[in-house]
Amino acid sequence: MRRCVVGLSMALLLGLTGATAVASPSVIPPLPPLLGPRPAPQPQPPPPPPAATPEDRWALIIGVTDYAGRVKSTVGGANDARLVRDVLLRNGWREDRIRMLIDGQATGQAIAEGMRWLQANSSPTTFSLFQFSGHVKQRGGREFLWPYDSAFLADTDVVRALQGIRGTAWSSFSGCEAAGFDDGLSSPRHRVTASSQVDEKSYEDPQTGYSVWTGMLFDEGFRQQRGDANRDGVTSLDEAFDYAAPRAENFTSDQQPFGPQTPYRAGGDGPLRLDSPRI
Repeated sequence: MRRCVVGLSMALLLGLTGATAVASPSVIPPLPPLLGPRPAPQPQPPPPPPAATPEDRWALIIGVTDYAGRVKSTVGGANDARLVRDVLLRNGWREDRIRMLIDGQATGQAIAEGMRWLQANSSPTTFSLFQFSGHVKQRGGREFLWPYDSAFLADTDVVRALQGIRGTAWSSFSGCEAAGFDDGLSSPRHRVTASSQVDEKSYEDPQTGYSVWTGMLFDEGFRQQRGDANRDGVTSLDEAFDYAAPRAENFTSDQQPFGPQTPYRAGGDGPLRLDSPRI
C-alpha cells in the first residue's frame, strides 16, 4: 500500500496523470530598480509685487517754456508737461494726485516744495513720478535744474529730495546734460531716465512742439503705442524707451557742433507699466 501511494505520488510529480506541470523559468528576471530618494520640491517663484492703486500714484510734472528775464525760451517745456499729464490720465491716474508746475508756476521754491510734497505723500505702497522738462545749467562739473526764475536747484539737492521718496519711483529729466542728475539716484526701486548723457545736449522739435525726447517717448511710444513691441495692448517703459531712444539719436544725428543726444536709462527692477506700476 505504501508503494502505491509513493508510486502515485511520483506519478503525480512526473505528470503521468495528465496534469501539466508548470516549468520553472531558466532565467530569473531582474528585480525592479529600487526607488531613489524623492527629489526635493523646487522652490516656487514669489508672486509679483502688487500694483499701486490709482489712490497711491503721485506725480510732480514740471515744464518751463517761457522763462523770466532774458533767458531764452524753450520750445517744448510746457507742452511736454501737458503731454505727460495726458498720458498718465489715459492710464488711470487720478487728476488730484498730479501736481503741475508750468512756466511762471515753476519757480525754484515751488519746485523744491513740490519735491517735498511728493516725498510727504509717498509710502511703501505708493508709486511716484517726477518729470522735469526745461533748461539745465551745467557749471563746475555739476548740473542744476533751471526754474522759471533762475533760482537754480543743484543736482545734489535734487537727488537728496528724490531719494527721500518711499515706495517705488521714476524720475524723468528732459534737458541738456540730463543724465548728470543720476548721481546715486537710480536703484532697484527708483528708475531714472534722461534725454541725453551728461556730456550731451538735448534738442527740441518745433514741428511737434515737444522736446525731441519727451515727444518720442510719451507721445509716440506711450500715447500712440508705437512702442508696444509684444502687441499686448500695453506699452511698458522699457518698450517705449527701446522704441524712442534710437529714434531720438538718429533724429539728432546731424546736430552741430554738439552732435546727437543719446537717451539714458538706469535702475528699476522689472517692467514698468503706467497703468499698473508695481510697488
